[in-house]
Amino acid sequence: MKTIVSFLFCVLLASHGMAQTNSKESHILMLKDHGVVVHSYTAGDYINFEFSNQQWLTGYIDWIKNDSIQINQFALQSIITVYGTYGEDTLKLGKLAFHINEIIAFPKERGHFNSVFTNGLFLKTAGIGYIGLNVINSLSNKDPLFAKDNLSKLLGGALSWVSGVLVHKSNPNYRPIGKRYTVETL
Repeated sequence: MKTIVSFLFCVLLASHGMAQTNSKESHILMLKDHGVVVHSYTAGDYINFEFSNQQWLTGYIDWIKNDSIQINQFALQSIITVYGTYGEDTLKLGKLAFHINEIIAFPKERGHFNSVFTNGLFLKTAGIGYIGLNVINSLSNKDPLFAKDNLSKLLGGALSWVSGVLVHKSNPNYRPIGKRYTVETL
């Protein structure tokens, strides 16, 4: 009888110990691109993201649970040192716990290549340059600016600028959570 009671006590103690370790188990927060993991975060990792109120937050992850995360939030501030040079100072803002659905974007990695073609700058500059050149040529030749022949050229420059704006909006400098990018915990 004594061995049965001690056996049951050990089983109860082991199950209680497992329940505690499972509740404190560290999860993984994953950023996925069409289901493929792009970046993963664990407790203690640095994280930078856009919160649901359009504020960018930075900090270190304290814990990750099934549907929530807590970060030890901080901010870097530019300061002028005693020597008159610029430096950065860390401002600790405290802990913040939130649901993972409140994350709406992650920044792209530092050093991520972003050319003038993918951010739309080439098309915007070309459109404005073409309109400007057309206006200068029309005024120097004393032609009417909005003549039937010239109107299509002005419209072509404006269309180039609008397409540059659309390219810029379709390739942002961050990863918005939605159709393409998702956030999950494991």
